[in-house]
Amino acid sequence: MNGKRKRDWFDWMPLAVLVPMGLVLLLSFHEIRAIHRKNVTSALQAVLSTAREGLLTWARQAKATTGFWASKPSVRRAVAAQLEQRREKMSLHDSPLLHELRFELDNVVQPTGCLGFDVLARDGTHIASDRDDFIGTTILSAHDPDTIAAAMRGSIVIGTPFPLWSPVPGKIVPMLLVAAPVRAMAEGGEIIAALVFRIDPGREFAEIAQQGQIGPGGETYAFDKRGRIVTELRFAQSLRDLGLLAAGERTSLNVEVRDPGGEIPEGFRRTLPRAEQPLTRMAASAIAKNAGVDVDGYRDYRGVEVVGSWLWDPELDLGLASEVDKVHAYSLYDTTRRVVLVACALILLTTLTMTTLLHRRASDLADGVVREQRLRKELDERVRRLDCAEAELKDAVRLREEFLRFASHELRTPLTSLRLLYEHMLRPRSPSLVQKMGAREIERFLKISSRELARITQVIDNMFVIASFATGPPALTLEVAELNELVRRTARQVAAQLEADGCSLELRLDRPVFGYWDEARIGQVITNLLSNASRHGVGQPITLSVSVHASFAVISVHDRGVGITPEQRERLFEPFRWKPDAHGGLGVGLHVCKLIVAAHGGEILVESENGAGTTVSVRLPLPPEVGEDDAARAPAFNGTTT
Repeated sequence: MNGKRKRDWFDWMPLAVLVPMGLVLLLSFHEIRAIHRKNVTSALQAVLSTAREGLLTWARQAKATTGFWASKPSVRRAVAAQLEQRREKMSLHDSPLLHELRFELDNVVQPTGCLGFDVLARDGTHIASDRDDFIGTTILSAHDPDTIAAAMRGSIVIGTPFPLWSPVPGKIVPMLLVAAPVRAMAEGGEIIAALVFRIDPGREFAEIAQQGQIGPGGETYAFDKRGRIVTELRFAQSLRDLGLLAAGERTSLNVEVRDPGGEIPEGFRRTLPRAEQPLTRMAASAIAKNAGVDVDGYRDYRGVEVVGSWLWDPELDLGLASEVDKVHAYSLYDTTRRVVLVACALILLTTLTMTTLLHRRASDLADGVVREQRLRKELDERVRRLDCAEAELKDAVRLREEFLRFASHELRTPLTSLRLLYEHMLRPRSPSLVQKMGAREIERFLKISSRELARITQVIDNMFVIASFATGPPALTLEVAELNELVRRTARQVAAQLEADGCSLELRLDRPVFGYWDEARIGQVITNLLSNASRHGVGQPITLSVSVHASFAVISVHDRGVGITPEQRERLFEPFRWKPDAHGGLGVGLHVCKLIVAAHGGEILVESENGAGTTVSVRLPLPPEVGEDDAARAPAFNGTTT
């Protein structure tokens, strides 16, 4: 009966593999999503930065052009003479100076695509314009008095967009003014008027902003302090279809960045009028002069969940945002996850099927010798195929990266020890022998298992650090920590490994040392240094000390091994430096230490003399409030750094 139960257990053993496979799968999804979020963040910020630079370049060029023409002598003479005319519409219109200004300034309006030009006297009256209906009026000074006033004070400025009736399309269009002061002809002359070029911001800004679109669901746009979008949107037609924009109406100054409360494309009905709806989370943050990025998702002006990056540019006095529909931003990740899940489901189904078949075949072995021989032959054939597959796999493995070869070397030793221990514990024993197994043998088995698993965990932690630093410094969880307590806790964790290597550990701790550190990463540094010292310490005592020097906390590990030659010291922190005649190890422990210490803003130093041992010192910067003469606890702080 016991033999049958044991056989049934081994028959179902493949199913036990599914649990760690599921955990690995979840961790993999988490890592993939984190990397994808980082890539989305970088793409959004890069697009937003590019759009901003493009708009700033355009704005500076527009101001330079306006300033050039406002300071041109022929324009200044014509403006000064036109100011002498009577401020009557007919007198100003019939003046030959108006035709002279129109002829000369058309050289700017036509090539650059401006809507037109205007010359305003200090009282705001249009004394010249390409539009007859503007002459003798104060239309522009009434619509944008701040821009005109700034020009009259001597600045070349770009105003904020506003709606204005245009006779060319026969409807209201968005308008943006670029104004520059016009001075009298005398040297250092006073400001006598302002030259203004009218620009369509929806067209000019859109050509620049739309260069930053990301994929089919992305767009980049600008908006003013009221939340009105001042560029032409990519989804204008869909806004008309949703009723957010009238037929034939442009998006510039007609669409506000407000949150309707739900996805309008999915049939959500707004409960509040558009003017009473709150600004989107992005717009409220940008108008408050706060730049940001959100890859978790928020609703845009359509109510669609998007990810985005935003800022407020003080030079343009406009907000800029680059957004992508969340479903499009994470489409690659979602597709990858679906493919992997389908593949895992197929593997699970195949595993269950094969397990069931093997279970049935195992139960039929007692039916007769003939069936047993047939199954044995089939098993031999499968073994032969597996041998062929193994040979092919070995050929493929030899072509893989050096990283796998080094990792397999480091993991093989603890895994072999664990396998031998488990084989010893699972070896069939007589009842009397089993009863004789005491707590000491079980305790020894558990200690060795724990030690070898700790070594495996150390290797995996180092591999994760190498992988995470490959795409740039990862985020560190910085918290107020006491270094002596962290050293004691880490020393207890590696005590079994040091004891197995025949090394004793001596702690030399100073008074309490507080600072902002990532405890898990610093603990990993200490573990790697102690593990490295135990491998090279040839069974000699190891000294671990903590002290404070100037504005640094110093962790020192001293072994009494054979030491390191100058030639070896030059390549000490290089990864994968393992050689067959070395003391073992993956060759990345010190490299990982250097990466983590550098991420904390510190440095790692090595002092060694051949035959006299080695001292590795880690210098970690202390916050300003924690110095050599101040061991009090630092103020509470939680945060991350990259």
